[in-house]
Amino acid sequence: MRLISSRVFKSLLGLFPLILSILLLFPQQIIYAQSPAPSWRMEDVYPGYGSPSGANAVIVEGEGSLGCSFSESSIEQQTATDVNDNLQTVTEIMPQATCGSLSQYESLLSNITSYVESHTSNPGRYWAGLMLDEEPGYGFSASNFEALNAYTYNAVVNTPGMSLFFTENQPNGWPTQTYAAINGYGTSWSTWPAPQAYTQSMVNAINTASSKYNITPNLVTIDTYNAYPWNSASYVTGLVNGSPWSNGYWGNGYWYNLWQYGT
Repeated sequence: MRLISSRVFKSLLGLFPLILSILLLFPQQIIYAQSPAPSWRMEDVYPGYGSPSGANAVIVEGEGSLGCSFSESSIEQQTATDVNDNLQTVTEIMPQATCGSLSQYESLLSNITSYVESHTSNPGRYWAGLMLDEEPGYGFSASNFEALNAYTYNAVVNTPGMSLFFTENQPNGWPTQTYAAINGYGTSWSTWPAPQAYTQSMVNAINTASSKYNITPNLVTIDTYNAYPWNSASYVTGLVNGSPWSNGYWGNGYWYNLWQYGT
């Protein structure tokens, strides 16, 4: 057995500070990556704007609705049209205090669910349910969102098939424990987290919630208008640990969410 010469050993030892600095500067590239890597995407579109080209599923982007854009009827009809066209579909609402009260949003979400279930032929296969974009700047408290999510869960959990709901959130906008609670941690209800990953700070918050509170799998939300590389799905999901969202009703693929201005 040949021993490493002292010269070679010293050369290898000299590389240690460089390796350590790379680990410290770029830990996410080395430690984290969603696995399996997601390659199927959902994409937003406003009611009346048709379907996004090249997407594997459509998110009907209803924005704040109620006293803001868009009307309840337009959201319901677009969702039903997509589902009846056998498009894999989600219906997104952005609850905002300037658009309506918490009780009004509860009624809105219940109405949308009832409409889709009664006006489509196979919602359990093609409608994944609702997506709630809940952010700290929208005028509702974290406890408001928790209450709304518990209500939404009860509204959709007994529908046939896959239908449930996603929570799209700003993960670094709340303390980690609060973010986990908004996503159902420690509660009797559950959701599919769809966190926004627009910056390194957001990614760090996602990973902390994943490791500390097991908030995973994640449907990672990517901003298509961000500057490169933050508009790249492969780059962003490569920074996030845990598993990507998947559901057998929609096949064996793994998913991310591409956010854009609805067209």
